[in-house]
Amino acid sequence: MEHPNTPQKPKPEAAGRTRLSADEARAVFATEVGRHVIGGIYHSAYWDSTYRVAGIHYGPDALAAIGWDAGWAITIQDARGVQTHCTAWEKTDKVIALPEVTVYRPSHGALPLGHYSTPEAARAHVTDLLRREEPGALPVWLADDLDDPLSPVEANCFGRGGVPEPTGYVITPLTIADHYDPAADE
Repeated sequence: MEHPNTPQKPKPEAAGRTRLSADEARAVFATEVGRHVIGGIYHSAYWDSTYRVAGIHYGPDALAAIGWDAGWAITIQDARGVQTHCTAWEKTDKVIALPEVTVYRPSHGALPLGHYSTPEAARAHVTDLLRREEPGALPVWLADDLDDPLSPVEANCFGRGGVPEPTGYVITPLTIADHYDPAADE
């Protein structure tokens, strides 16, 4: 059996299939994958590995990410590196950590680009900026620390040879305290 990080090739039965729109692909993804979200950290019992979801691609973006029309694709980061595939998830996958609902600050270098209540909104802002700079840009979000769900993530775009390259756009999760903690200043 192939590892899910092995690049997938078009399946013969997919050749005549009509391409899904991004909205249709989201519905298929929700059915096949469901609980996985960008920034979430999961453990695969089957492969005995922990991974972080770096990007989820739908419709035409999935086609660009994996080179064939699967409807959706997912980019993960694990100890072996970054891989994009469209392998369905095992029911034994366990959630290790999900990103907390907090404030997400996108920035480019030292220039802050606003604050958002969801990571999706911050990613949408950066994705829009990247696509204005380079039409067709396909960002994946790579974490500084794979084990920390609140680690900053940087937008990387696929360059030559299919290797993600850093863009300088970073989203930093900022945890907002709900009360004053005097010990936190120490």
